[in-house]
Amino acid sequence: MKRNRMNWLSRLLRSLDTRHYLILAALWTAGIIVALTIPAPGLPKVDPSLTLDKFAHVILFGGLAIFWMRALRPDEPRVPWTIPWRRVRNLFLGGLLFAVGSEFYQLIIPFKRSADPYDALADVVGLVLGLGTYLLYRSRTVESNEEPAAREG
Repeated sequence: MKRNRMNWLSRLLRSLDTRHYLILAALWTAGIIVALTIPAPGLPKVDPSLTLDKFAHVILFGGLAIFWMRALRPDEPRVPWTIPWRRVRNLFLGGLLFAVGSEFYQLIIPFKRSADPYDALADVVGLVLGLGTYLLYRSRTVESNEEPAAREG
């Protein structure tokens, strides 16, 4: 049963092209901004403990990294795959600026929000996990799709 779900998910992901991932990445980013803007009067100012809030930040920024890594990958024929270090670096730096900037944003909006450096740290952890997950997934899917002769040579 689990294998059937993975095959369905794999087929769905392969059916999407760069244009679809650009839309998904933009919507995901907009969703993060909306989530940051919602008033949250019950939240404590700074809570360094591992709470559901921190896990939400990890998931949000992990998804951000995965969607943008795929969205910025050109649709190209199957060629030997290497790690796109420039894209990884640029996405990490952009995500870092977004994480830190989002905390400053929460300071200036007129709603009850507060900046939390631990949220920014959770965002960075999510970025790193998302980048690593994308690179691992991509390397394995390319490796499994190579022709047997190409792998031997």
